[in-house]
Amino acid sequence: MAPPRTVTLEECKKHGSFEDCWLIIDEKVYDVTHFLEDHPGGSEILVTATGRDATDDFEDVVHSTTARKQMEEFYIADLDAKDCVLLKASGSQ
Repeated sequence: MAPPRTVTLEECKKHGSFEDCWLIIDEKVYDVTHFLEDHPGGSEILVTATGRDATDDFEDVVHSTTARKQMEEFYIADLDAKDCVLLKASGSQ
C-alpha cells in the first residue's frame, strides 16, 4: 500500500474559491468543491475556511456521524508534516 499523498499549506492556499475549494481538517486535506452547493450551512462558510487549519471551525459546529463519514469521500491528501508543525506552533490549530 502506497503512503498517502501529501500537500503543502501553500498548495492548499491556491484552492480557496467557489470553483476550487480545499479544507484542512485534522491535518488532512479535503476537496469540497463539489459539496459547496449541498452544504447545509452554505458554501460561503466553507470557502472562508480555506488556506488555514479549519479544524476548530469544523469542531465548533455539531456535525452528525453521517456528516463525518461523508468527509471520507472528499479526502485527497494529508497535510505535509512540516506544515502541521508550523500550524501547531502558530496556534492555528
